[in-house]
Amino acid sequence: MHIAPQVNRRDPGALWRPLHQSRLPLPDKAKSGLDLDIHVINLARRPDRLDQIAGQLDALGLGWNRVEAVDASDAEADDLHDAFGRGSRTYPATTGDIGCTLTHQRLWREIAASGRPAVVLEDDARLSENFARLMRCDFAGMMRRHDMGAVKLEFWPGPQKSRRFPAGELIGPVAGDIRLYRLRSSFLGTCGYVMTPAGAALMAERFAHLKVPVDHALFGREAAMGFRLLRPGFLNPAPVLHDAETFGSDIRTERLALRLDETPRTLFRRFRDWQVAARLRREIWAGRTERVEMRFAGGAGRAT
Repeated sequence: MHIAPQVNRRDPGALWRPLHQSRLPLPDKAKSGLDLDIHVINLARRPDRLDQIAGQLDALGLGWNRVEAVDASDAEADDLHDAFGRGSRTYPATTGDIGCTLTHQRLWREIAASGRPAVVLEDDARLSENFARLMRCDFAGMMRRHDMGAVKLEFWPGPQKSRRFPAGELIGPVAGDIRLYRLRSSFLGTCGYVMTPAGAALMAERFAHLKVPVDHALFGREAAMGFRLLRPGFLNPAPVLHDAETFGSDIRTERLALRLDETPRTLFRRFRDWQVAARLRREIWAGRTERVEMRFAGGAGRAT
């Protein structure tokens, strides 16, 4: 088992260095029919998670890269905060949130440089049986036609209504009963998504320091970052399930310990929440947007 090098505490630049390990070589498009690279984010101290996602991708015959995640437990807090950005109380973040965010942000730079659209998976993803077929259905062309810089692939059947019933504008069918929607509400989580190189370049160039957790930066309407720049979409039924029930969540545990979810929101955040909610109600009333009951394409995890 390959163990990637740890972040050097005395070298903050290590937070930005690309660290990859290929289990299977990324496929030639002409041979595989796949026009997407696949990247799996994994902490070196979690080989169990790597093994489970590797088994799924290998069984589907899909080439992929392992991306070394920034381990917040092995980096200096000052280095993390300098890279993430300081001064924002609107979206409080734990060190785990920051490490996760820096990992995704580093990967966006690599996607932009590659010139190829890419699937980004976190290592606690569970894939549906039709995941490979879906990835071969000219996904990048579909995103270009609908001017989407990112498409969310995941569903997590957690307690938040916003994750189980996001708002979307129906675009149309993609493969089988899977449909594409334009995202019209916040829909948090980054366990699985597709990003174009143009979208990755926009995020990397516009936001040197994100200052907010990565899922808010990409899919948060209130944060108005990636939501505004990338005009993201999502799929339902979702081909990726965020399997937090099996693997747990270090970030969630840290947030609960720090009681961040109980921290009163800033006046600006409360105003933004009200403003977005009012606009969304008008869109739904006008028939331009609908609440979508999410489910996993693998069969389990229907919203209740």
